[in-house]
Amino acid sequence: MHQHMRLANIIGRHGAGQVRTRAAWLVGPLLVALASCGSEPPPALTVGPLAWTESDLLGLSDARRRTLADLAAFGLSVADSSTSALGALLVQEWVDDRRIEILAAELALEANGIGDDVLEARYLTDPRWELVVRHILFFSERWRSADHRAEAEAKARRAMDALRAGADFAETAAALSEEPGAEGRQGLLTPGREGSWVPEFWAAALALEPSEISPVTETQYGYHILRLEDRRVVPFEEARSAMVRRLATQIADPPVVLDAWLAQEGATDDDRRALTLAEAGRRGIQLADGERAEVARRWDDIVYRLSTTLGFRYGASPAQVAEASLAALSDPAQGANLARSELAEHRSLLEARHPASFTGAER
Repeated sequence: MHQHMRLANIIGRHGAGQVRTRAAWLVGPLLVALASCGSEPPPALTVGPLAWTESDLLGLSDARRRTLADLAAFGLSVADSSTSALGALLVQEWVDDRRIEILAAELALEANGIGDDVLEARYLTDPRWELVVRHILFFSERWRSADHRAEAEAKARRAMDALRAGADFAETAAALSEEPGAEGRQGLLTPGREGSWVPEFWAAALALEPSEISPVTETQYGYHILRLEDRRVVPFEEARSAMVRRLATQIADPPVVLDAWLAQEGATDDDRRALTLAEAGRRGIQLADGERAEVARRWDDIVYRLSTTLGFRYGASPAQVAEASLAALSDPAQGANLARSELAEHRSLLEARHPASFTGAER
């Protein structure tokens, strides 16, 4: 799938059965709030519209309550499709990391007297591609049951049979593809470059010649049939940063070169990053749209994997998020344990988006 299809489209609209209506988000918090009124005891933990009393949490240690708050904040972000906002600061940090990598590579090339003429000549021997693809998608994410997956694959194979019998690909995509908006676009995706799509999709597209149709291809989102409409060489100027990093690692150790430059500039441990980013800015080092999208997809992949493992779905009501959070907290599977630990690494992001309020000790 193209990375610009955000998680609202990817996980969600074909997630847990039917998409919940916005009314659930209006009614759900009210129901939770009413539950805490009257004779009910005050909440021991609140996260956004969610609340648990002390009796709800009886037996949970402070650490487990903290984990529940993490899960609830993440579940709320998945449910209302605000995961992009949730991870915005982290994605920007990754973008800055990439800019620093490019600067280190630029310094390494300069130290070895390699200019753009050499870079461009090297690039033309192994260029990057931009692909124009139509596809037909039958949604069945990998968390789905075996029966659901088998049914989606069977639909894809029936569509493939129709294409082999001479059916028009664009018309078939408009009629059958389950991707949101496929009917109007007849399955046509925004042109993609390496990193724009998940690896299996990119590999299948790259293997095609124009007008050729792929076999049924499985990704984490379901089953696809691809048709390559066109392929174009990415202009050198747009692919330059990737070429710089690739060539620099072949002739030098860019981080060592960067360290030497920082030492020459008299950088301290406290100002190394700021000084490096300032130099990157002075040189006009920015990420092209495709490269920035590639970095952003890293966060999308994390969200997809964690939400799938922990059982959170787009469109869930607050009550359903609360239930799913408790289920994810008690899940003994190793995958769930690893997902909870990984989520804790992003606690500052979760707290900023959905602050938790504790009573008592940790609280």
